[in-house]
Amino acid sequence: MRRFFAFLLSVCTLLMFVSCVPEQNETNDAYTFTDALENTVFLSPDDKIAACHASFADCWLLAGGTLTGATSDAAEDHGLDIGNAAIIGTAKTVNTEALVSSGATVALLSADLAAHLTLQTTLEGLGIRCIYLKVDTFSDYDALMTHFCAATGRNDLYETHVTSVRKRIETILSKIPTEESRTVLLMRAYSSGIKAKSDDNLAGRILQEYGVNNIADAHPSLLEDMSLEHIVSEDPDFIFVLTMGSEEAALAYLRENIESNPAFASLNAVQNGNYHILPKDLFHYKPNERWDESYEYLAKILYPEIFT
Repeated sequence: MRRFFAFLLSVCTLLMFVSCVPEQNETNDAYTFTDALENTVFLSPDDKIAACHASFADCWLLAGGTLTGATSDAAEDHGLDIGNAAIIGTAKTVNTEALVSSGATVALLSADLAAHLTLQTTLEGLGIRCIYLKVDTFSDYDALMTHFCAATGRNDLYETHVTSVRKRIETILSKIPTEESRTVLLMRAYSSGIKAKSDDNLAGRILQEYGVNNIADAHPSLLEDMSLEHIVSEDPDFIFVLTMGSEEAALAYLRENIESNPAFASLNAVQNGNYHILPKDLFHYKPNERWDESYEYLAKILYPEIFT
């Protein structure tokens, strides 16, 4: 009998010890969620945040948070007010030493950047928790802001920066005609070439929601091998161009290799004024609280008789 009670006592002692060990130092008022890599993560009021991508820095600020560290593109390219946050390199080349020196306890990282994926082991070994994020659609933005606003306790900012934006998008979508069929070519221009794009970007996703026919969807080979001959043979109603890298260099390539060709000038899209270079702030960078503007921008071009 004494052995039984001794065993029972030891089990109870072990259970008491385990219950006293906090999981990942998580505080009682921390907000827990699942990140883009399916990791269970948390944010607490005491966390100091370093955003390793300008878009995530923007979202955290929109949710009422403050930054301990941010990559240089946050201020330089996006014009964000990052306060006294330390500059921790660029989005593609995070300076680990600067990130650690910033005093950050959490790093917001992109699940789409290979350079970010390799940082997890190093940062967590240094006591910095990693949260991987991914935003390709408005729904992704909505989910991210749900987490951030819950962590900061600012549901009012969720209403301002998400709910009101969603309502405007729903209004736009409700006006899109379903009986009309329009063909589009979505291209991405670089300093040294062009490629057709499907729905792996926010412009492509919006066009898909509008129900237009993106010729790249019907001809997947165009995604890898795009030429002027392809464009002429398809003769789409609309041509939209995204630029990558230096916009000036990409536009120079278009002028010299595409636009200067008489065959290009004969296309219906060009003849009818439906050849458009899409603005980077709405279609290359994540528009965040301006997502409705991205929807409206394309709607006005595709359906000018409805959206003025």
